[in-house]
Amino acid sequence: MWEISIGGQLITGLYSLALGAVLCAFYDILRAFRKAGADSFISVFIEDIVFWLVSAVMVFLFFVSVTNGEIRGYVILFCVAGFLLYRITVGRIAFFLLCKLFIFASGIWRRISNLLADFSSLIIKATSIFLNKTAKASSVILSSVKKLLKSVYNMLYTKKQSDKLENDVNE
Repeated sequence: MWEISIGGQLITGLYSLALGAVLCAFYDILRAFRKAGADSFISVFIEDIVFWLVSAVMVFLFFVSVTNGEIRGYVILFCVAGFLLYRITVGRIAFFLLCKLFIFASGIWRRISNLLADFSSLIIKATSIFLNKTAKASSVILSSVKKLLKSVYNMLYTKKQSDKLENDVNE
């Protein structure tokens, strides 16, 4: 069995506290995102799955790097303690600031998307008017070209030319 010295256990415990604080900070980011407007059942479900996956991978990699993959109780205890300490101290302020930041960012995003929607509707209207005018103009041009083609057709095949063609065919 691989033994860890008291100093190593203390260092591992401090790293575990830091890991718990990082996990709580990540959870606060997800909570602030939820508070800013993404609070439907599906989004909460997806956020919880993402948090579970990220925290599981981080804790697993931490165990692999520090305790050679062996699960140690004090590491889990210090990780939970770091999570709770961050949550009741710095987490309150960080969560408040993140909420304000995300609400501000979502307001800006909403304004930008409204401006883009208005701009795209103007472009669609202008394009529609242009295409309608182009279609009307092209129909006028095509009808005049059609009339010209009829007159040219009559000029090509006059009575005299058709009689000549009949004589050539009969001979």
